[in-house]
Parts: sequence; structure tokens; C-alpha cells
Amino acid sequence: MNYKVIFIIEILAFLSISFWAAAIEGPVGGIFRIKTLFGLSADFYIFILTIPLFLLIALLIKPEVKLLGTLATGYLIGIFLEDFFWFLVNPFYGIQKFNSQNSFWLLHWINLGVEIPLFYIEYILGAFLMWFIFVYNSKRIEKIIKKYVK
Repeated sequence: MNYKVIFIIEILAFLSISFWAAAIEGPVGGIFRIKTLFGLSADFYIFILTIPLFLLIALLIKPEVKLLGTLATGYLIGIFLEDFFWFLVNPFYGIQKFNSQNSFWLLHWINLGVEIPLFYIEYILGAFLMWFIFVYNSKRIEKIIKKYVK
């Protein structure tokens, strides 16, 4: 199985979400967070429920640790890339409005010489952790699973 190709396709899928999100939201950024159904935001339904369920289909077909790590790493990197790419493709916003004053829906920002949403750092660290545990150490994890799960 070519995990690099799976990762690249997953990232491209997330980048494509930027286009339709920009087309839907237009000049009203953050509308996916604002609009709710049964008390849950559209962000929840898209990024926390639907996309992970689609990704889990691959694990039903071939349940293996390295694939789990590839999908989890791609998911975490893909979400923050999708968010940033949205600013690049949305003609109503652009990169000049990528800051805490104009992007109120991105709740927590950190200043590292340039302002970035805190979740970018959290997701990058999470992606590295998923990669290290489930991709880099996949053979060790497989051995542990075979030893303890029968």
C-alpha cells in the first residue's frame, strides 16, 4: 500500500474543501461555526463527524496501524491547511484578513512574531504524535497488538 499517495490524496481533498467552503461562506466567514442544527455547528458535522467516518472506511477494508497513522496525520494536517487555504481562495477575505481582529470565529490566537490560530500548533503537534506513534513505530505497535490482542 502506498501511504504517501494516500496522504497526498487526503491533503488534496482537504484543500478542495477550502474552495466549496469559500463559495458557501463568501463574505460571511465562520458561518459553519455559527449555523447549528440540534445544537451542533456545521463545523462539527463536517469535520468531527462526516470526514472521520469517511476515513474510517479505509480501516474497515484494511485494518492496520500504519494506515491508521497515515489517515490520522493527514486528517490533522489537512484540517489546518484547509482553514489557512480558505483565506487564500476566498475573494472576500484574502491573506490580509488572516488575523484575530478580522477572523473572529477562530477563537484563540497566539503571537509567534506573526499571529496564528492556536489550533494550528495543536494540530501540527498532534499530527507529529500520530505519525511518530502509528507510522514511524508501526512495526512495534503491530507486535504489541499481536502479543496482547488475540
